[in-house]
Amino acid sequence: MSLNQLHKQLKEKNIKFLFTDYYDTIVHRHVHPNYVQRIWAKLMILEMGLTNSIDELYNIRQESTRHLIETLEKNSVEISYDALKADISKRMINADIIPVEEKNVFINLFEAIDVKAEASVQYINQSVLDTLKYFKSNGGKVYLVSDFYGSKSLFEKLLKHHGILDVFEGIYSSAALEKSKHSGTIYAPILEELAVDPKDVMMIGDNQRSDYTNAIKNGLNAYQLPHKKYLRKNKRNNFGNDNKDLKRVMNSVYKTCRKRSSIPYTEYVIFYHVFAERVYEKAKRNKLKDLFFLSREGKFLKKLFDSYQDFAQIDESRRIKTHYLKISRHAALQMSLKAIEIEPFSFLQLKYKNLSTDDFLIAVNCPDDLRAQIISELHIDGQSVIEGFFKSETFENLKQNETLRNYWETHRKASNLAFRTYIKSFNVDIEKDGITVIDIGWGGTMQEAIYNFYDCEIPVTGYYLGLGNIYNIQPETKRYGLISSIMPYVDYNDHILMANQQLYEQFSGADHGSALDYSLETEDYVLETRNEEEKWLYDNYIKLHQEEMLASHKVLLQKLESQCYSQDMMQNIISKIALKVGLFQGSKKLKFLDTLSNGFFQNVGNNQVGISYEPPKIDSPIKELIKFLMTPEKYFRYLVKVRPVLYKKSKLITLLVPMYLIYCYIRFNKYIRFNILERFFLLKHNAFNKLK
Repeated sequence: MSLNQLHKQLKEKNIKFLFTDYYDTIVHRHVHPNYVQRIWAKLMILEMGLTNSIDELYNIRQESTRHLIETLEKNSVEISYDALKADISKRMINADIIPVEEKNVFINLFEAIDVKAEASVQYINQSVLDTLKYFKSNGGKVYLVSDFYGSKSLFEKLLKHHGILDVFEGIYSSAALEKSKHSGTIYAPILEELAVDPKDVMMIGDNQRSDYTNAIKNGLNAYQLPHKKYLRKNKRNNFGNDNKDLKRVMNSVYKTCRKRSSIPYTEYVIFYHVFAERVYEKAKRNKLKDLFFLSREGKFLKKLFDSYQDFAQIDESRRIKTHYLKISRHAALQMSLKAIEIEPFSFLQLKYKNLSTDDFLIAVNCPDDLRAQIISELHIDGQSVIEGFFKSETFENLKQNETLRNYWETHRKASNLAFRTYIKSFNVDIEKDGITVIDIGWGGTMQEAIYNFYDCEIPVTGYYLGLGNIYNIQPETKRYGLISSIMPYVDYNDHILMANQQLYEQFSGADHGSALDYSLETEDYVLETRNEEEKWLYDNYIKLHQEEMLASHKVLLQKLESQCYSQDMMQNIISKIALKVGLFQGSKKLKFLDTLSNGFFQNVGNNQVGISYEPPKIDSPIKELIKFLMTPEKYFRYLVKVRPVLYKKSKLITLLVPMYLIYCYIRFNKYIRFNILERFFLLKHNAFNKLK
């Protein structure tokens, strides 16, 4: 934009005071002006934990503005910002959207969220800004005069965001003065307040009526900036589709992660990012003050969540405190052990029905020399695996062994006290607020261990990336799978997203060992053990993988900030991405996966190394084929493992698997079932074994 004519007029007319418009003058928006209020609605819902849709809250604001226009007989930019906030809050209280006790919270957040929404879509018109700075540097004074729905302080925060607050001698907002440029009533009181001659003032802006005609009528000089270009742009921005816009953003990140220069499987950041977002939503909705991220996957998840909260946070005083709790199934077993006569061994019985005596003693951290002594005293082969170990005569004799009993009591009491002290070190009022744990998944074993540790007196809630087992869910141990879940039922997207569970764990590995036990004699109360293969894998692969994912996560934060979408939209999109991620695995990915498998170390039982694959049990190939053709998503968890398994055996055979045809069939099957056939069935679950 050439502003030579403006510079010429400022000099020829000896202008001393420059009044400038804001929108489509100093800044432009990437979106339609009304879309900003949809972003406001999105952010308000997120911050206050509301259950409304974006458009519901947006419509409340629009209707409130319309009502005040009629009641006060003013145009929209002349309505007091405080009046607007009061009317909207009244409507929300009346509709039971917020309780009356949260009215002040809502009003206090209102302006801060408007600032964040506006800032997310604005960009500077550098040529105009340079003109203002040049004028000021030559002794002129610049004032912001804008028809704007917000307060003066809102404007100040936006100018501060852009780093240009110091350019202006004063700020005048139509909503603050309840007068506007549009009606021509704003100029006289500003001129009177500043005690300046209107002939010494020039108004610049893009609107012919507000910034030019009405300014001249009030005796000011005026200069109209080109307007048609941005008017056309705003009209175009009135059209669009939230789902398509969201799909474009998510696919752009997916494609970036798929580039040859990228580390394989960094597209998993998409699922981690959405998980962090949903944890934040849940935490805000349930007014949670503290979150415990469970090791070891929780360290990376905490880093992502903290990054998300840093970006999304509106009010520092409402920040959710995050804690990293080092725990493992093995360590959880130690600290929750009861007297040997009443200990149920629930986890071990569920996981290992057949066990050797030596492996059992290892599971309870019995030292090497003591294990040898106990086995010797029992006169048994400690290495022999005993079927139905926990119902065997050997196990009963073991529980009566005096050496074990003495160790047992000392060990469990020390571990119990150390863990209790460890939890207190976080300074969380768990008696009042309960405990909320965050983890990858898949059933809540450690959640239940913590609940049982406190004698079932403190509620322990779990939020997991995926929930794959029900176990013993009680009212005080509710758990939720935020990306995939078998609760309350498994739908199409769940089948797709819950595949490759071990990779979710692997990619979120930590830089430290697994919790082995708890002790008052260690600095952070936790005893750890670390497998060398795991350490090597993290240092050489996982660390770099996570750094690249974190960078992509920050890209997603920026790109999604101004996007309005529902979680249903997001779920469908990430499901489609998961379908591609699972089926399209080239040789580079397969080689990377093979390397990871060598460092996947299971810390309970016989310490098996390697990512395990369990093939489906097929009694009738014909029936299974028919089932696959009807509901292929149920077999997706096996399909994603076909190429990795074949890669270990024959790289040539791997290339012959027609994954693209399988992908096309799954997409075709879904379209036929849920876009065409579904309308003809009343009992959709019976027909498709899926509720849409």
